[in-house]
Amino acid sequence: MTHYLLFVINLADRLVHIAGIATNPTETWMLQVGRNLTDAIDGALSAKRYLILDRDTKYSAAFRKIISESGTAVIRLPPRSPNLNAYAERFVRSIK
Repeated sequence: MTHYLLFVINLADRLVHIAGIATNPTETWMLQVGRNLTDAIDGALSAKRYLILDRDTKYSAAFRKIISESGTAVIRLPPRSPNLNAYAERFVRSIK
């Protein structure tokens, strides 16, 4: 069975926050994770300036809107550019 892990890395100290894990991540699940990440009290993106995303279709316009409305700018990487997402790629290789 395949599991999908959504995580956020703080590049300043390389702290990894596990935002959620699901076998079938739906739009509803992603929107809830977005709300959790931007929670003013204990959200992983609280007081963060940027969130860098790849082009995965799970990062819908509604998900990106939740993030940007919290004050965190959403930066989408160009298609097929894993080298620009090196910290995330390395973390995934480490936990496999």
